[in-house]
Amino acid sequence: MAWAWGISPYRKTTIPLGEYNSDHYLTLLYQAMLNRDWDIGYFDHDGIIAYTPISWASYSEEISAHVINNTIVIKSECVGYQGLFTDYSKNQENIDRLLDEIEYADFHLHAVLEETTQALMDSIPEKQFLSLDHPPMAGKELTHGFIWPFVPRKKYFFTPLLVIVNILAYIVTAVVLEKLTLTNHSGIAFEKAYLSLGFSSRPVVLRGEYWRLLSSMFLHFSILHVFFNMVFLVYIGSLIECKMGKWNFLMAYLTTGIIASTVSVIWHDNEITAGASGAIFGLFGILLALLSTDFYEKSARKALLISTAIVVAYNIIPIGRGVDHAAHFGGLISGYIFGWITYFGLKQKNQVLRQWALPLVAILTVTLLVSFTLRFSKHYQTKEYQILSATIDSLSNDISERFYRNTYVSRDAKLDSLQQKVLPEARELYKIAGKLNQLSLSPERRKEATVRSKLIVLECQLYHWLFLEFKENKEWKYRNTIQEVTDSVNIIRVEWFKHH
Repeated sequence: MAWAWGISPYRKTTIPLGEYNSDHYLTLLYQAMLNRDWDIGYFDHDGIIAYTPISWASYSEEISAHVINNTIVIKSECVGYQGLFTDYSKNQENIDRLLDEIEYADFHLHAVLEETTQALMDSIPEKQFLSLDHPPMAGKELTHGFIWPFVPRKKYFFTPLLVIVNILAYIVTAVVLEKLTLTNHSGIAFEKAYLSLGFSSRPVVLRGEYWRLLSSMFLHFSILHVFFNMVFLVYIGSLIECKMGKWNFLMAYLTTGIIASTVSVIWHDNEITAGASGAIFGLFGILLALLSTDFYEKSARKALLISTAIVVAYNIIPIGRGVDHAAHFGGLISGYIFGWITYFGLKQKNQVLRQWALPLVAILTVTLLVSFTLRFSKHYQTKEYQILSATIDSLSNDISERFYRNTYVSRDAKLDSLQQKVLPEARELYKIAGKLNQLSLSPERRKEATVRSKLIVLECQLYHWLFLEFKENKEWKYRNTIQEVTDSVNIIRVEWFKHH
């Protein structure tokens, strides 16, 4: 199998024209593509651009044939992102089938090739949506090879610079965390290290450190995290930077990323977050919006829309722990809105509107959203809740140990332990139940805190009756009450675990 590899897998072959002139061979190519049921988006004296049909095996490849001197260069390139970066021999098969179809077309058209060519060339419209000089996937050609995705060029300028910045930021993060691992393994130390590097978290952002909404876009937790984000950044950047213009592209990346970070802050209560995926989903949203318009030629639009929708749908499905779905949705939705603004801006003849429509709306949206978030989002007392939860667990374990496992001491010694240790700890536990209800928490943690508070009250009641039973040594007197309280505790626990 002749598999092609890369972020944008492709195969290319050069055909000498030999006895044919270029128009004759292009006519055979045109007929062969029609026979293969490929959508032809461009045809002229300099070449052809066509797209394969969508199927379970393929969500379209772009087939181009370019006349260069006395040869024709035929290329088949995957439109969408390919799993494991391989085309599974699709591009080579397209070229092989096309060459076979050209022989078939030549056999049937050989006697009338001159007349057919003349009629076809006469039918070429004066203006066409596409051109070989600026095809829909022109930017993707700039990413072929291992080094080229990192090299800024005219139509692919900010994408490689953003990739380089993200990679360098990860290297710094990795070095800092590696040194920390050698000296300290505590979660608190790592949390402080993440925050010192510029990662984002709701409590610190709401305290006014809103610069983290930007800095966290360039930081990642692991090498796989940054690797896959950069793969998708190169993929989407190569598709739209050359279409939007480099400054519109940079503005879109930064503003959709900040919006995604802001939505993440609104959604999460205490998690440390980071990553470029919010901004990347913003770029995908822009592409989906542009593909909803006549910004792209019809056949190219169909191929790009389906392949892009598949990539977005696969990655946006809210499955998996540790994935910031809030940021993904925030970036995608804001990107889709900005995509329409980009479309209307680029359609304007007024140069000022073309240049400033997206930047002005994007900056205004970010300013209003961030200001609203900082002004009206609640400051959740998640840290305080975690401290109280740890105290609850410690007291509960100690009380349980003294009640149920302290069996090798005399009755008087155990009674004294219950009076001097357990009852004061139970009273402290009861006070904490009241503190839990006073904390400002996210809706999900509020539910958890309410359940914990109820359980604490019931457990304190249980310990009270168990103490009286042990002190008076009369099991029959309190047994029914103890059983009722125990049943209530079990009911609450079962209901809670059933829904979580």
